Amino acid sequence: MGEIFDIAVIGAGVIGSAIARALSRYAGSFAVIERTHDVGMGASVRNSGVIHAGINCIPGTLRAEYCMEGRALLQDWCEELNVPYGICGKLVVARAEEEIPGLERLMRDGEANGVPDLRIISGEEAETIQPGVTCVAALHVPTSGIVSPYALTIAMAEDAAANGVRFFLGSAVSGIAPGADGFTIETTTGPIGARFLVNSAGIHAGRVAGFLDPEAPEIHPCVGEYLILDRQAGEAMSTSIYPAPAAANAGLGVHITPTTEGNILLGPSSEYVSDPETSCCTKVTTDRLLDEASVMWPGLPRHLVIGAYAGLRSKLTSPETGGFSDYVFRRTPEHPNAIHLLGIESPGLTAAPAIARHVVDDLLASDVGLRTKPAGEIRTRRWPDRFDELPEDEKKRLVAADPDHGDIVCRCEGVTRAEILHAIDNPLGVRTLSGIKFRTRASMGRCSGGYCLPRIVEILQEEFGWSPGDFQLRGPDSPAFVGRLLEEDHVCAHS
Repeated sequence: MGEIFDIAVIGAGVIGSAIARALSRYAGSFAVIERTHDVGMGASVRNSGVIHAGINCIPGTLRAEYCMEGRALLQDWCEELNVPYGICGKLVVARAEEEIPGLERLMRDGEANGVPDLRIISGEEAETIQPGVTCVAALHVPTSGIVSPYALTIAMAEDAAANGVRFFLGSAVSGIAPGADGFTIETTTGPIGARFLVNSAGIHAGRVAGFLDPEAPEIHPCVGEYLILDRQAGEAMSTSIYPAPAAANAGLGVHITPTTEGNILLGPSSEYVSDPETSCCTKVTTDRLLDEASVMWPGLPRHLVIGAYAGLRSKLTSPETGGFSDYVFRRTPEHPNAIHLLGIESPGLTAAPAIARHVVDDLLASDVGLRTKPAGEIRTRRWPDRFDELPEDEKKRLVAADPDHGDIVCRCEGVTRAEILHAIDNPLGVRTLSGIKFRTRASMGRCSGGYCLPRIVEILQEEFGWSPGDFQLRGPDSPAFVGRLLEEDHVCAHS
């Protein structure tokens, strides 16, 4: 079977990547097994990117505990990794008098969880905080924030890889066999051995747990669609706007969220589905998102919608029950060296560093035999500063040192050739077009890659000599091109 790792983590979403980073501070052998060809390509990059304050968690639950602990750790990790984040606050708005009790409940739960400075304010005061919002009252949550979810997930994973964690991308788990010394994890790229196992497979965590634990609870996929508004819309929105809670809702309702990049997000919808691979967006849902968001923000500029995406929540509550369940950290008595993390939905992004800390503490208590690395053996890999956001003097210095910094590849987002080359040279070995997109924001602008995609293709051809069939959108199962319309010599003959 080859190398047997001390600990294998299944799933490289935000939770698995946070666990990998926490483990990388210890001496040992660690593997992360991920079915997709990059990290964080599931729910971890398809969410609102909110740093939750703790008002939406029932006091005394693991969701509440890890949210409150995680938000403090998350900000520390963002500082260490140079990941963009901000504390912009949130307004939870009541559009009618009968919705005010929902605000009062959130305030009570938030105060019980230790959320500071909560206030229920009038609709008039809410509009002074966020011009254009319409409501009769609002709960002001000044400690809520935003973070780039893809930057956070990728930065944690690349930092872990730079510190010795092995990532097996494109390796879907097809079975787990327990043995005397641990587990043999069967994957589509071959078996991987591990003494201890952490299952953080998100929407697939129930299926993975079932290989060892037939009594593990079922995961119910719940899809949420989002709309992306151009950064021009972001100039008018400085704080998150959420609706008052609805009873037994599967999510937090359609909300309006600024992003660290300046865009605005509308969503998500909330619909239970049977297929855990569902990721499509529909015209019906688009119209509904715009209509529901417009109730809170009547001046919503619908013409500035530039994109859409869908993500899946890992819910333990059934469609009949709805609402939220607490997180489940499960060890099967027959296989105590396996930890299953089940139902990690919102605020999972906020809670990720706290979950990672507790999982590692649990493993250390299980006599894994790890020792803390000396500080001199740890090298933090920081998320790169965006060239477009640097001071002019720094831009001039970089261009003088390397002309690639002055070659703009993506006009919408101001991405340079140097940034594309840096993204290609990542410690995970990801060279897909999607991987470049999430590491640079190239093709995330209003033209959706119309200008920059040919330039990126040209750079990849220059660097690797690729033919059309070598370019991948997300991995080998998603070719970017199927061939040429005209051969080069044929094009020349007719030019």
